[in-house]
Amino acid sequence: MRPADDPAPLEFALLGALRVQRADTTIELGAPRQRAVLVALLLRPNSVVAIDQLTDDLWGDEPPGSPVVALRSYISQLRKLLEPVRQKPSLLLSQSGGYRLAIDPDHVDLWRVRQLHELAGKHPQQAQAHLSNALALWRGEPLADLPGPLMERERQRLSELRLTLQEERFALDHSADQLPELAALAAEHPFRERLQALLIRTLHRSGRTAEARAVHDALHARLVEHLGIEPGPEITALRHELDPDQLPSSPPHFTGRQTHVADIARALTDRTTRTTRTTHTGLRLVTVTGMAGVGKTALAVRAAHALRPDFPDGRLYADLRGADLVPASASDVLADFLTTLGIRPSAVPQDLAGRSALFRTVTTGKRLLILLDNARDDAQLQPLLPGSSDCAVLVTSRTALPGVPSVLRIALDVFSPQEAIGLLDSVIGPARRSAQHSDAEHLVEACGRLPLALRIAAARLAATPDQPIADLLRSLAEDREGLAEQVFELSYRLLPPPLATAFRRLAWVEPDIGLASAAAVLDLPEHETEHLAEALVDQALLESTGPGRYRFHDLVRAFARRTSLHVDPTERSTAHHGLLALLLAHARTAFALAVPGDPVADVFGAPAPHPVFADLPEARRWARSETPAAVALAAALATLDPDSATLRSAVDLLIALSPLGLGAVAGRAEEAARHLVATALHTGDRAAEGRARFLLGTVLLGRARLAEAAEQARRAAGACQEAGDPAVLRQALNDLGLIAQAQARHEEAIAAFDQAAALARRLGHRSGEVASTANAALSRIRTGHAEEAAATCQRLLAEPDGTADAAMTAYVHYVLGLAHRELGRLDDAAAQLRACVDRAGPAGDLDRESAARSRLAEVLRLLGRVEEAVEEATEALRLATRGGRQRERALAHLVLAHAVAACGDHPAARTHAAQAHRLLSGLGAPESADARSLLTALATADGSVTSAG
Repeated sequence: MRPADDPAPLEFALLGALRVQRADTTIELGAPRQRAVLVALLLRPNSVVAIDQLTDDLWGDEPPGSPVVALRSYISQLRKLLEPVRQKPSLLLSQSGGYRLAIDPDHVDLWRVRQLHELAGKHPQQAQAHLSNALALWRGEPLADLPGPLMERERQRLSELRLTLQEERFALDHSADQLPELAALAAEHPFRERLQALLIRTLHRSGRTAEARAVHDALHARLVEHLGIEPGPEITALRHELDPDQLPSSPPHFTGRQTHVADIARALTDRTTRTTRTTHTGLRLVTVTGMAGVGKTALAVRAAHALRPDFPDGRLYADLRGADLVPASASDVLADFLTTLGIRPSAVPQDLAGRSALFRTVTTGKRLLILLDNARDDAQLQPLLPGSSDCAVLVTSRTALPGVPSVLRIALDVFSPQEAIGLLDSVIGPARRSAQHSDAEHLVEACGRLPLALRIAAARLAATPDQPIADLLRSLAEDREGLAEQVFELSYRLLPPPLATAFRRLAWVEPDIGLASAAAVLDLPEHETEHLAEALVDQALLESTGPGRYRFHDLVRAFARRTSLHVDPTERSTAHHGLLALLLAHARTAFALAVPGDPVADVFGAPAPHPVFADLPEARRWARSETPAAVALAAALATLDPDSATLRSAVDLLIALSPLGLGAVAGRAEEAARHLVATALHTGDRAAEGRARFLLGTVLLGRARLAEAAEQARRAAGACQEAGDPAVLRQALNDLGLIAQAQARHEEAIAAFDQAAALARRLGHRSGEVASTANAALSRIRTGHAEEAAATCQRLLAEPDGTADAAMTAYVHYVLGLAHRELGRLDDAAAQLRACVDRAGPAGDLDRESAARSRLAEVLRLLGRVEEAVEEATEALRLATRGGRQRERALAHLVLAHAVAACGDHPAARTHAAQAHRLLSGLGAPESADARSLLTALATADGSVTSAG
């Protein structure tokens, strides 16, 4: 125990208003300058501070008449306050013409912060915790309200320290959870480049790349306009990160074609090449056509890489798979392009026309290069053309594409003899080739100077440096029929067994292969898999599209699959099941991150034994790269008479991926889902049928085909009910409610939502219960039961277990606001819609925030607060435009038109009303009549005739 005359130690807090405590008692320290004396000593603990120094600290160049007398008075008073029971001071001591504060620095919050900061640097694993603990010691502005030059300097220095700690903590955590705090801090310090860089990077990694670009561009403008400087290297490097770049890696050993590369560059960058032949005004488009294996893709990718500096806003790439039985869907390609350009998946229109129109809008004013590889025909290409004369398009195809508006058409032929020899030289070296020049010339001709065949033959020679070219030449047939097949066969026969097995098995994955997937297919560690894959790249039997990603040329894949079926018919099943197990385990983890608490995750099997993704943005990035392969795998399995477990796993894989964005491959997903439904019907597996129909309904709902989606959801619900699959049954019922709600069949919607909510309650699925209950409340408002809807929302908000998350809370406030609006309680409606805005923004729910601001603007106008209404409607329009939702944008225009009309600005009102009418009419929305009525009213008020058009 502490002796009676040894009181508890004093605790000093500088990181806010100065505070000194002993145990739970706060000591009052007197006048501001007296407190400043104590701080000056606290900042130099256990050091003698001269009287002259203290005078400068407190008064600077303007000391009072007797500063020493004043200081002695302050010291005397502080001693009495800090050690009231001591006869002789032991804390605040007079020494050598000055004073010393004898304390343990551990009892000063500032020194504890410095210690924690030092620990964070020494122990990276605990750095985040140390930094958070340090920041928790701040209570406000350091040394608040204390006078003197020293206090001013220290306030600035300590504020800088706090900012540094915050930046270091943000740098360790790029999760979306940090965004509200990070954005607010960046707004307070608009010129602080490191903080802005952290915000940009966090937005980008959270999938909000368009917002990240906006922050970057705004910072650049501020620095140039206000400081006359360009951003530093970190910000400059970040801009390159933000530009989308989907180009495959530049092909190795690229030779010849230099004239073509130069012609493409000139055509796509020289504005004088635009001709009246183009039907798209100013569109610069080049087509490269020719037979399979002639090197169209290699030429286009090489040219695209050379053009990078001319297209700073990014490079987009899509393999249109024109040679496949089912080519890539233009709608799916557009969905991928739009999300790559920063449009959130939920804001991507469902129909091809809507996606194409939005793509033209988004690309307007941008300098983008778009490479469309392996196009099927003109019809596939037309929706993919951008809307900006500053964009350029490069197309490859095996057909002539006569209807495409090209400024340059290249009909690519086989290599010239010189180009073919040049390729051999680049792979095996000119010395070896020239020593066997005659045989080299014969080999070139035996390969028909076809680049694909010649590359594989050259790779075979490179792998066997002692083999004479004549030996390889003898292995090839003299005629050119089936030439590529002969080259593939020869190269395959010479592969060592492990490499041959890898070649065959990997061919069962399409359209491309990630390293983890390849390892699962081969049942090998990733480092061994990478070694085999890179060896196949060296043999020109596999292409590297980027770090850890590979693909086959379609001719090579077809050969490898035929060979696999001939050598070992079980290889296909082995490859498929290895890939299925990996993708399903990862997809289950991603689903749990995207929809936390949803019991559907439990039907997908056990979670992965170790952490797979750090956060949801990482899971979304994985899903984006692997979903095409997952869809192709599910479709393939459905056609191969799978057993019940395999069939269900294939369905579960796509259901697990659905919250993370099937929209980018919706066409192929629909095709796969239909195959899965057909297979489930054939096998009589009602559980698999229920899940497959639910999957198909979800895909159709996402494509806005409501009648078809409703039919599949009804059948899914029946099958799930019969099979005892309550988790998927709840999902199907909620989908039925959403479809009925969209079709204004609100009584049906209420019945479906109520059933879904009850089932969610039974399953312990809180967020599902709240979502379905709030959905039902929204439909009750539409059927004249707003009072009941309001009571439901108030109950949800008041319940102890809450509404599951911030986004769901925002939605319940939104529905409650609409209920109050319907009941005429305008003040209550405004309060609830404001609560929605306050929660939706930080939660990143752009659609909800935009809708809430529109409804809030309408309510404020009815309350007579028209200036506030204009402000909210303007922000709603900005958010809706950024999000890409045409309906919300149209409604924001309409609300803004009413608000500015109420302010007396009729010209602006007419402009917004006309925009609203145009958009709403195009959507077939009933609100278009309101826009027309407003236009008529404005025309009448102005004594003029205005046509809505």
